[in-house]
Amino acid sequence: MALHRLAPLAAICALTLSATLTAPAQAQVQTHSTATQQRAAEPYCETHKCIALTFDDGPAEYTNDLLKVLKKYKAKATFFLIGNRVQKHPKVTKNIAKGGHEVGNHTWSHKYLTDLEYKAIYSEVKKGQDAIKKATGKTPVLFRAPGGLINDGVRTIIGKFGMVQIPGTVATQDYIKDYRDVEFLTGRALDIADQDEVMLMHETVKETIESLPAVLEDLTAQGYSFVTVSKLLEGQKLTPGESYPDQLPMSGD
Repeated sequence: MALHRLAPLAAICALTLSATLTAPAQAQVQTHSTATQQRAAEPYCETHKCIALTFDDGPAEYTNDLLKVLKKYKAKATFFLIGNRVQKHPKVTKNIAKGGHEVGNHTWSHKYLTDLEYKAIYSEVKKGQDAIKKATGKTPVLFRAPGGLINDGVRTIIGKFGMVQIPGTVATQDYIKDYRDVEFLTGRALDIADQDEVMLMHETVKETIESLPAVLEDLTAQGYSFVTVSKLLEGQKLTPGESYPDQLPMSGD
């Protein structure tokens, strides 16, 4: 009879001992899970050597060639497209988006916005926005003004569309005809490349596309991750209409 009474007590003790022994392990699993979640929430570029490659004025004759090079090196980029060219080349535009690249608004017809009245600025931005959305199914959240030229009117309108401005931080200057040499552009890109830079280039320049394999090869060996602008800015509080990264706007075409 005494043995019969002791059996439930022994079982309870065994369960208690088991719970006591497994509690630290459970706590360790929970701690590991929390740490994993925290790492997952941490912006990618806080723990990686990032650079954002950007290309203006497309879609263009060399865009598909550019996409092939980017794919080969597992590089993501941001394309600032002109609306009337998007309208003429919707398939190429879709290919850009399908490749996992980001598409930004570079106006409808590449007019210098500071030369225009408010209504005309609004039209340039809206028509560019509408063309890109129609082609990709996505509404751009990034804007780059032709020539990097902005004023208060431009800022206000860009803000109304919920976009931020991305003038770029460095440029290969491939918009200068005398610089359109593959060797020069390769060296120039490598000289200006640095962590968290937004590099401005043009997909309309053949020599830029031809220089890119060597540039990507070298920067990959240096440990760079090629990310979209939005990925680079991840975790930052962005105000529509303002320019990012936070610095003086640079000129460009």
